[in-house]
Amino acid sequence: MVRLASFSLPKRNLVSVVALLLALATVEGAPKTQQRRLQMMQMMQMRPKCPKPKKKKPMTMKPRRPKTQNPVFSLEPIPVNEDDFGEPDWEAILELAFPTWAPPANGCPRLKELGGDFVEGYDVFPTPEDGKFNPCYYTKAFAGLDPKLGGYPTPIDTHYPYEFAAPFMMQPGDGSTHHCQQDAIDIGACPKLGKDCGPDCASITDNYGIGHIPPFVPLAAIKNAYNSGKHDVCADWFHFETSGCNIEKSAMDRLVYKYFGEENTIKYQPPILMDGKPSSTYFRLEYGGESPACDQENCRGPHYCSKAVADAGVIWGDFCPYVSTGEHSGLYRHPHLALAALELWIANQCMPSKCPSTWLDSPNGQEYGTNPEKATSITWCEMDNNEDPMAQPAVPYVWPTSGSGIFPGHELLYPAGKTTKQAPGVYVTEYVDAKSVNTRS
Repeated sequence: MVRLASFSLPKRNLVSVVALLLALATVEGAPKTQQRRLQMMQMMQMRPKCPKPKKKKPMTMKPRRPKTQNPVFSLEPIPVNEDDFGEPDWEAILELAFPTWAPPANGCPRLKELGGDFVEGYDVFPTPEDGKFNPCYYTKAFAGLDPKLGGYPTPIDTHYPYEFAAPFMMQPGDGSTHHCQQDAIDIGACPKLGKDCGPDCASITDNYGIGHIPPFVPLAAIKNAYNSGKHDVCADWFHFETSGCNIEKSAMDRLVYKYFGEENTIKYQPPILMDGKPSSTYFRLEYGGESPACDQENCRGPHYCSKAVADAGVIWGDFCPYVSTGEHSGLYRHPHLALAALELWIANQCMPSKCPSTWLDSPNGQEYGTNPEKATSITWCEMDNNEDPMAQPAVPYVWPTSGSGIFPGHELLYPAGKTTKQAPGVYVTEYVDAKSVNTRS
């Protein structure tokens, strides 16, 4: 008797095995040989047939979608001025956000010298237009007021997060970065928040985070980060519900620290050419210290003070006009406005239905300049000509202005009978004391 073990074989060997078994059964001579043959044949028929192997398709390599190395590729590149070391075309960016009135045919007015007469043919001022700004800019006296007066929004208006402005309590330097007591004379000598680590440096503290830094610092950081292509700008920089069309402060903090942070400080260079090359914060439109107007060490940053004003020693440089001589006369532009314009230009790409391209139509611009008693304007001093936007501060120094001319004083900026006012914004009050008595009737 032949015993069959339980095993399996490939089909090509199965027929040979069956034939061998049949042969053995026949040799045994048993009468049941025929019956066994029939059983074996039935087993063969019952075994499921192996499916024919499918023909494999030749492998084809699909082109792989490259990883997105630069999320900014979906956004427009920042316009560039090739004549300015390849820096951003700030004039074009500013014009988009803050369109200007038509300039005079010959260009902005210019003086022969500081406090002097007009250059012949350059004595015509532009005509104000609704919804636009002054193309010939000489003083920040009208900042925060109706654009028809010739000013632009202040850093408070544009929600600049590192301004840390003084409150409006009728004190010298109200609304500025200088925190003066009520009896202060030299506004420029009053402290700024976080400026205790030397020049071109700001401290980082638990109370305030990054202290006061000039707007050209975050402007450079955002420019560098945007151009690097390593940021998902729309997703990581903006959150309309909490920050509107401004870059979130937490995002701006990280960018500023990345490019300028050193331990618990922010250190930066001035926004000028250094050894003929742009500094790390270079911003040409400040036009500071041009010769020959500033050759007597009389200028204070971008402010062109006369020698008499500089020699007085107690007059805040910000009361002096911006560049008012030479070919750049009237062309100064604030870096905080360039920052606001760049933020809005990016936001308009990320959220076009919420962030229009012009600042006055943006969330920040709503009701701007409509009420001087709520304006973020600084109380001005007496000038040598209270009707001239290119005027120099009066010597001897007198603060506040009488309000008899075009420059804003307490009568314009504060409600009658009040020593403070409602001016929407974020302020630091710990350094300034309120007046104890009402000085106005």
